[in-house]
Amino acid sequence: MTQIIQISTQYQLANIVALIRAGRLGEAKERRILVIANNSFAPELTPAADDMPGSAGLLTHFDLIIDWNATIWPNHPKAFGISGERAPLMQRSLRSGWAIADDEPIDLIVESLPGHPAGVLTQIFTTARISVHSDGLMSYGPIRNPLSLPQYQRLSTIYYTDLLPGITPRQLAEHSPDRVVLPAADLKSVIEDMAAEVAPDLAAADLADPIPDAAMVLGQYLAQIDLITAEEELDLHLQMIDEVKARGLSTVIFKPHPTSARTTIEPLRQRSHELGLEFVLADVSLLAEIVIATTRPQLVVSCYSTGLATARALFGTATAAIGTSMMLEVLAPYQNSNRIPLTIVDALHSGGYALKDLGPLIDAVTYCMQSETASYLRDNAIEFLESAVGGEDMKYFKRKRLSKLDLPGQLEIPAHRKGLSSAKRRLRTQAKRAQHTLKTYGISIDAPKLVPKVKSTLNSKLSMKLRSEPDR
Repeated sequence: MTQIIQISTQYQLANIVALIRAGRLGEAKERRILVIANNSFAPELTPAADDMPGSAGLLTHFDLIIDWNATIWPNHPKAFGISGERAPLMQRSLRSGWAIADDEPIDLIVESLPGHPAGVLTQIFTTARISVHSDGLMSYGPIRNPLSLPQYQRLSTIYYTDLLPGITPRQLAEHSPDRVVLPAADLKSVIEDMAAEVAPDLAAADLADPIPDAAMVLGQYLAQIDLITAEEELDLHLQMIDEVKARGLSTVIFKPHPTSARTTIEPLRQRSHELGLEFVLADVSLLAEIVIATTRPQLVVSCYSTGLATARALFGTATAAIGTSMMLEVLAPYQNSNRIPLTIVDALHSGGYALKDLGPLIDAVTYCMQSETASYLRDNAIEFLESAVGGEDMKYFKRKRLSKLDLPGQLEIPAHRKGLSSAKRRLRTQAKRAQHTLKTYGISIDAPKLVPKVKSTLNSKLSMKLRSEPDR
């Protein structure tokens, strides 16, 4: 058996090595091939996970390291797909290049499905057993798109890090995979080893030792992914500096997000000095968890970064979340994968939730995000929403979404509109039936083009219906 393990971030690499060390990925005799994809917008300018400081010791746990970007060059990992005709050819090529016998069974362990590059690897290795390794808070919610039949038929296991003790991730739960949990302490041990490896880098940045009376502010890149404007993001980070002052601490350690613009640094430095706070810039190509492990801040502040969860779970550090209420308002569409991390962080910091009570809320939001794949959660969602209507928990839901799914808390339809809505639904149904009938005779017409024709046959009935209703 050969294990092909695909990652795209150093944090994922740390999680995988923690699983290996804990014996959760099988026996040491397993041959392990690590496939590293650099999914950044400009991979030529951004170091891949194996090139980042702190990775050298982790790479010793693998028999072969593959640069996926080089393998598929000049394609980008996010854009590279493969047809059914080419897949067998590429499998044979990769087996040959990676020294895997044609009859050797493969255990494929990939990041989030069905996106690329994970998805394309499942298409290439068509007989491999599939497992998913999950890191961060997104694993506690649903995936964006349903798996294909060949994928979920081969899905075996979900590996996840226990960032929320007592809460089981909902990712791919509709397929009932086995779940293997990695205790946070095992990941902490790997992070500490990485910190020891990069001690010179930390020392050069004055980050090698605990910084007393400090708070770490973790920058996010919300403007870069068009969730808010650059001005709103700067204001959000300034509020984080204000929070440090309000907590009575004396030093700010600012760790920018690796992919964010650096234009916020000077305004944050200035705000810190205005408030009488020391400002330490941790602009290093290191995981935030490594810097937390060495500087030992008393508080970690961000919006809804997974770093808040890892700080709590790995180091027991106090955390504060800023701007989550605003983000709950503006995050769109409702199915956005950031919704579950945002919901969890807001609930724990401003929603009055204890960790053990998060399950019903996560179930309800998960169902509203992906009602088809998470249909098994409908009763849970109804039960939660029946008790939530009229209360603070309704901030986690959109009334239009509840209306679409016919759930408690939905918008009330005015009585004079109900007949019109049902008539419109009948109109669409008639058009689709007519389209299907014409198709059987080899005539193809889009349903929207049929609506006027169908409408003419229903117009008199519809008009009579509307005239008979009271004007409200």
